[in-house]
Amino acid sequence: MEKRVLLAAVLSGIVVIIWFSLFAPKPPSAPAGPPPVATGAASPAGPAGAPAPAAQEAATPAVPAGPVVAAEVGEDAAPIALAGDGWHATVDPRGGVISSLILDGYRDDAGAPLELVRAGGAPPLSVAAPGAWNEALYTVKREDGGVRLRWSDGAGNWVEKKIAAGKGKFAVDIEVRSGGAPARAGVVVATGIEKTLKIDQQGRFGGESAVVRVNGKVDRLLAAKLDTTQSVQGAVDFAGVEDQYFLLALLPNDPVAEVRISRSGTGPTALPQVVMVGINGAVAGTIYAGAKDRSILLGYGRGLAETLSFGIFGFLSVGFLAALRWIYGWVGNWGVAIIVLTAGIRILLFPLNHKSAVAMKRMQAVQPKMKAIQDRYKDRAKKDPNVRTRMNQEVMNLYKEEGVNPMGGCLPMLVQLPILWALYSLFAYAIELRQAPFVFWIHDLAAKDPTYITPILMTASMVLQQRMAPQVGDPAQRRMFMFMPFIFGFMFMSFPAGLVLYWLVNNLFTIGQQLLTERMMTAKASAQPK
Repeated sequence: MEKRVLLAAVLSGIVVIIWFSLFAPKPPSAPAGPPPVATGAASPAGPAGAPAPAAQEAATPAVPAGPVVAAEVGEDAAPIALAGDGWHATVDPRGGVISSLILDGYRDDAGAPLELVRAGGAPPLSVAAPGAWNEALYTVKREDGGVRLRWSDGAGNWVEKKIAAGKGKFAVDIEVRSGGAPARAGVVVATGIEKTLKIDQQGRFGGESAVVRVNGKVDRLLAAKLDTTQSVQGAVDFAGVEDQYFLLALLPNDPVAEVRISRSGTGPTALPQVVMVGINGAVAGTIYAGAKDRSILLGYGRGLAETLSFGIFGFLSVGFLAALRWIYGWVGNWGVAIIVLTAGIRILLFPLNHKSAVAMKRMQAVQPKMKAIQDRYKDRAKKDPNVRTRMNQEVMNLYKEEGVNPMGGCLPMLVQLPILWALYSLFAYAIELRQAPFVFWIHDLAAKDPTYITPILMTASMVLQQRMAPQVGDPAQRRMFMFMPFIFGFMFMSFPAGLVLYWLVNNLFTIGQQLLTERMMTAKASAQPK
């Protein structure tokens, strides 16, 4: 039975390692085939930085012929500045596109204002097919807090665009109407977004993916997995491109004919490109260009908050995030808020952890008696199953007489596994912790510790905690357990500094609780009549 207890503890540690190695939050990979709602023919993806090929036109019903618009071409190439709540942008009259969109209050890793529009890709509001409509100058007219742009070749191809500040945070209102080939090609929503993490810090979190919510279901597709263009049809709530912390997506006002998701470029530099094709060449709605701030996303509805996914224990992550925000409002430092949150969690779990520590101490106390039973049956138990059964029965009777639960020491780790998972997801994806400093060398709680000081301290605390814990099992088994802190330490080297800080502080509280439990048990034993 002693071996079963040790095996349970080892398996608990292995579960933690495997869980975070294989099932840790990461941008979901593209499905093996098209999304369940996908229809229409597929075609090869376009070259890097280019819109989707015009061959996609066949997938969309032809736009009814309308009156030929007189030729209209602009003369002024001066860029146009626009601004809204939380953003300011530059509109290029050549092609009538959004050439730059910078978020207010956010910085990239170099300390410069954070740019969302990806350089080298087809910019937002460009027509998703090569042609004069993407090269010519548009006429420009300022109106209603925005700008209206028009272009026509006088031969049936024409485009009219309106870009203005929306009413919500990070909102950009757009309207695109077109005729001829541009109407069939659709409008580019986004072709990637600028990286928000350094290459060596991106890890499993740094990838970009196309994201679309159609018929009430969110689908994500990584550019590297897109061998063909996916045509998605149905009730589209939004479609765009996302990364770990930011989102560039269009919420259409009216039903659209389809959404085309393709790859621009090849290999690790491939970008996801999202194109929205309107009915009769009309696409209008609100572009959300901003941070994945849950409180803001919820205000938009239409499932936009689902782009911030905390995983299977997301409800815990949301609760911890609310608690962290409240604590931060008092202490003004996210690292200190994590420490306070850890203390709160430890207080809530104290009865369970105390019960576990007491169970382990009792297990340690019965070790000599259990070993005596095992020694008595040692040789015969290996050969005779009936003798082994009698030995196990005596061990179980010993547990019953001494009031010992052999699994009591393992249950708290299993209970805390959902908490660790929820915090792992929170520290990896919460925009509040992005570039949030703590003290000294920790300048970003959402990135790994660049000096590895906190993982080293965490490993040392686990070793100390293990040495203070009741010792069970034979020396060989205890030596095997001594490797666990180093395995965890190596694994946590690439984890967000906020999570490592939580685990380190949690270990320190565990050590303190072990000392308190020792004192309480000693006091209880002294109070009992002899």
